[in-house]
Formats: sequence, structure tokens, C-alpha cells
Amino acid sequence: MPLRRSLKLLSLLLIKLLCLTSFQMSHAKEPRSDDLLYAELRANWVDIFPSGNRNAGGAVFFKYILDNYKDYREFLTMNRFYCPVSGSFVPPEAEPEFVYANDSKTGKPTCGSLYRCCWPCACDIMRMAEVKKIPFEFKNDVVELHALVIDNPCVKNTFPKEVLRNDFCEGEQINGDRVYSFNNMIVVGLLHDGFQCTLEQVAWIGLHRITGGQCSLRNTTPMDKLEAGMGDIFLKLAK
Repeated sequence: MPLRRSLKLLSLLLIKLLCLTSFQMSHAKEPRSDDLLYAELRANWVDIFPSGNRNAGGAVFFKYILDNYKDYREFLTMNRFYCPVSGSFVPPEAEPEFVYANDSKTGKPTCGSLYRCCWPCACDIMRMAEVKKIPFEFKNDVVELHALVIDNPCVKNTFPKEVLRNDFCEGEQINGDRVYSFNNMIVVGLLHDGFQCTLEQVAWIGLHRITGGQCSLRNTTPMDKLEAGMGDIFLKLAK
């Protein structure tokens, strides 16, 4: 009799547990759509760039997203919606460019997807940015990501006048309130789905119409001869 009663009690407890789990799953937070996240980022533009100057603003976008989005999926998604080079918005339907940039530690090429506003920005990333694997903490985990980085521009006398220096610098130090730095390098964005390239993949990028043909011409042109707007400003910042 005690055994039967115990089994009955255990069955009731299991039923309650199943009901509670089912309730929690049905009321779990639904992932927000790309369109909703993109609209939210656009709505916060004034908070991100209170001066109105977003030239070379990828680093400022990255820091804002890192500070305000601790859900890993939302963080990755938000980092598709701006150009690391120009600071322009990139719409949710945009297709990325397959590019590579050299690893800051090993010098080996790292391939991945770059979300950018226009084709010259892909060239500028390959020319001037490096990739650094950096651990970032989210709600449920610490994840190592392939960050696009540039050297500290605050120590140079050639800081571009088109860029708001206060967004990047406090004297010769990096302004950690406005941009994210790691080992004295500024993160300007992410290289999505990054991995170490094979020689064949580097060759494919070099033969592509944009990352090969057009970028070859752009990236062998002296910087003072370039005339392509926002990308030229980034090159001045990163050189």
C-alpha cells in the first residue's frame, strides 16, 4: 500500500513538472525578426551618433551593440546591419561579400562573410584591417569571435579630419566609452563565419570580379589618389 501511494505521488509530481515545462516553453521569448532588429538599430541612430557624424563609424556601432545586446543571436544579427568601413546602414536583405583579412597574430589569411554598404569597402577591409579572435561574454556563454581590428589611430598626427576624434580617442589613448579595444587595437566590426582560408579559397577571392578584379585595382592605387568617399576616410584612419 505505501508503495502504491508513493508511485501515485511520483506520477502526480511528474505530471506537474511536465505541465510546468510545457508552460515555460510556450511562454518562452520568441526570437525577434531581422526586420524588427534593423528598425530598432535605425531608431537608435541619434543615441549611437549624437554628434550626427558617423564617418568610419563601424567601431561606434560595434561598441553600442556590444553594450546593449547580450543575446548571442541578436548580437550577431545586429552586427550585419552596418558597414565596418563607412558606418552606413546595411539592410537585412543584403548579401555579404566573401573576403579574407590577415590574422593579427599569425599573419595567415582568415576567410569569412563581410556585410558592407558597397564594393570598395570589401577592398578596404582586405587592405587595411586585420582579424583577431576575441572572447565575448553573452547571457549564457562566452564565445570567441573573429573581430575586424585596426591599430590605435590616436597616436598618429594624420588622424582624418572627417572623423570625430572624440569618438575614438582621449588624447593618445583609445576612448573606451565609445569604441571597443583589445590589446590596443580597435574593433570596427565582425568577420562573420570566419575560418582559416585554404590557398584555393584565397585564389578564388583573388579571381572574383569584385574582390579580385576591382579590389586589385583599388588596393594598388596610392591612398592619396583614391576618390571613393567613405572608404577613403577609413583608409586614412586605419593606415
